[in-house]
Formats: sequence, structure tokens, C-alpha cells
Amino acid sequence: MHLLSLTATRALRRRGGEDPVPALLAALAPLPLALPAERTAGWHVLALAPRSEIALEVLLRTLETGGFAVGLGIGAVPAPLPASVRELTGGAASAAAEALRAAEVTSTVPVAVRAADPRQAGTVEDAEAVLRLIGWMVRTRNRGQWRAVRALREDPTATQAQLAERLGVTQQTVSRAVQTGGWREESAAHPLAERLLSMIDLTSER
Repeated sequence: MHLLSLTATRALRRRGGEDPVPALLAALAPLPLALPAERTAGWHVLALAPRSEIALEVLLRTLETGGFAVGLGIGAVPAPLPASVRELTGGAASAAAEALRAAEVTSTVPVAVRAADPRQAGTVEDAEAVLRLIGWMVRTRNRGQWRAVRALREDPTATQAQLAERLGVTQQTVSRAVQTGGWREESAAHPLAERLLSMIDLTSER
């Protein structure tokens, strides 16, 4: 499974201000997680994703919320699952903690991937590179662009006219946001990211 360890970046902690965790938890709440995302301590959140596409969506929503470092750990989790994500132990938990430590010292896109199985090191590096590239594109969007991109991601079959009505903006605004926000380029990388994460999970030693 995929355990995501999310914490406010050092820059955000230095600035202080409003607690960012409630907004992040609200963004993650609709997702079909294996266990609900929870605050553990301070500005730190854990989320357990059952599949790679859900892990990717957690990462995207976290980056869109802004101000968080993301550590993604892939490995075994105990069965049956505990009542709370905070009680998780095993390979995924150790890998997520290691990934978060690496993400916190990454100055550009604070995302890191680690696997409990050391044989996966090469694939982990590939997955991390793709996720950081995706993260860079997310970070460069303004609020209007990421609202349009998220709406399109949630309903890929929707027309721009339908998205505009839902967002309360013009169709031209949606079209411009999608074009300038790099959505087509980013979405083309999603299947590769998902395949790499799935490969690590499915071929790791249990």
C-alpha cells in the first residue's frame, strides 16, 4: 500500500499564521482512502491510499493546498488494518517516515518516495522524478488555473461549458486556465507515475 506522510514545510512554519491542516483534511476527505486521513501532531497528516491512482490524487491535492512536504512510503501494512492510520506499523510506515525526512530538505518541490524493499531503489528514483515534475507544474499554477484543472480532473468527460457553469466563470476563462496551466502536459505524465508506483507496490517483497 501507499502511506503518505504530509507535513507543513519549514517555510510555512516560520511564517506561522492560520493552521493549514483543516483545509488539507477537507480536500482529502472525498477520496476513497484505505483509512481516513488524520492529523497526528502539530501540522502533520497521515493518509493511507490503497492504490497508486489514489496516492497520486492525494499528492496532487496536497500540493494544490500548498505549503506541505510530501513523503510517500510504499510497502506492507499489517492486516487487518488498525482503526486509525496513526496506529500503522510495518514497512510502509517506515518508508513514509524516511521519505518525509528527505522531502523536508528538498528546496524546490518537496516530494520524496521511498520503498520498504531496497530492491526497488531504481524504480523509486524514477517515480520520484516524475512526481517532482508533476509537482513543479502544480506549484506554478495560480488559483484560477488549479480550480479549473481540479474540476477537469474530477470529471474528465465534462465540457468546458459545464465546468464554467460549475465554477461560476466564463467558458473562455476555463479554456484559458486549462491551456496556460499545463494540464494536458501534466495529465500525460499521470499514467507513467501510476504505473511506476504500482510496479513498486506489486513487486516488493512482503
